[in-house]
Amino acid sequence: MTIRDSGRLVDVIVVVPARDEVDRIASCLHSVRISLRQAVRAGAVGHVAVAVVGHHCTDDTLGRADQVLADLPHVLVTDSTSTSVGDVRALGVRAALDVLPGRRADPAASRRPSRGGAAREVWILNTDADSIVPGSWVTDVLAHAREGHQAVIGMAALSHARIAAALGATGVRGEAGAPGAAGAPGARGSARAARTSAAQTAYRTIIRAGIHGDSHDHVYGANLAVRADAYAAVGGFPSVPVGEDRALTDALVGHGRPVLRPRDVLVTTSARRHGRAVGGLATLLDTLDRAYGQERH
Repeated sequence: MTIRDSGRLVDVIVVVPARDEVDRIASCLHSVRISLRQAVRAGAVGHVAVAVVGHHCTDDTLGRADQVLADLPHVLVTDSTSTSVGDVRALGVRAALDVLPGRRADPAASRRPSRGGAAREVWILNTDADSIVPGSWVTDVLAHAREGHQAVIGMAALSHARIAAALGATGVRGEAGAPGAAGAPGARGSARAARTSAAQTAYRTIIRAGIHGDSHDHVYGANLAVRADAYAAVGGFPSVPVGEDRALTDALVGHGRPVLRPRDVLVTTSARRHGRAVGGLATLLDTLDRAYGQERH
């Protein structure tokens, strides 16, 4: 994909909520930096800004983030009051817009004149602190934006190895992550590996059921992009206990905003069973693990 077009400039903010992610935040933000730089080099991105919201952090997540983002416009937000992930993401959006060079926090003002007089859009890209975005992430999102879409909802990939580790396999090997045999696992190890295999199959079934050709029905806050004026028009991320990403997507669709769900915009996210948000992907993986564990007892 290419987004090179001197007549259409885009400003981009990236929002990352985090809670005690000192061991993961650097990898996430390094990937974000690389992706932003590639998009700028492609010639269609003007200003950029990154917001990291530390929600009830007890470690040095924000300090580590500050080191990684030292050469980019960024803002670090200490948040001890938000009661939902939607609140945290919305706080990050406001903060990032506020530090975006040449602009103040008004999501409704998506289009503004640049120095050359061309219309400039603002896009809000969201990911999570336990996720890694590819170098082409920003570029791919904006390529789809140029097709007329006002939101791009990508997918999140879990390597089989990470799924197996998260669901309790005794050993994994190879890129495909098939359960390995690190010595003789014994009866307990064999049972656990079988349980993991069943849980992996169940997870893949859930994902495949939502895929339709080049599109899909899934929504991941770790891979959600929306044009700023469309975001503002539907009220932004709602303050709901779970599913803020899907609620925002549903609101955009309900208001007639063009939403694309491509399979080719992909991030890699953690397969951990105990995440930071109740009801998220980690909850699903934990549920599968428990379900298949009970079947074998």
